[in-house]
Amino acid sequence: MAACTTGNYTPLAGADKDEVEQLKENVFRVEYRVSSFTSQEQLDAYLRRRCAELTLREGYDFFHLAQRADVLALSRRTSMTVTMYKGMKPVGADDVFDAKEVLAVPAISLTHD
Repeated sequence: MAACTTGNYTPLAGADKDEVEQLKENVFRVEYRVSSFTSQEQLDAYLRRRCAELTLREGYDFFHLAQRADVLALSRRTSMTVTMYKGMKPVGADDVFDAKEVLAVPAISLTHD
């Protein structure tokens, strides 16, 4: 039973200080860690949610993820560079997420067994 457990989402407020680093005014490095039993899809969903929370906390509306770094050991860890935007979604940017839309999906529905 434990092998299928993915764990629960940890909100931004519960993140360790080393999991969010500001690089520029609207650019951060965000990291998310999960157990090695958690799927990559689940980890990506958790990371997007963490980035959406950060985007809104910093007063922005949209975010773009780049420069992915994955580590797989006893736990899975992914970090990405997050660039945030205010106002309208950047034109022609299909890979930009609306922070409010990401957070509209309840965190509980992000958990799969």
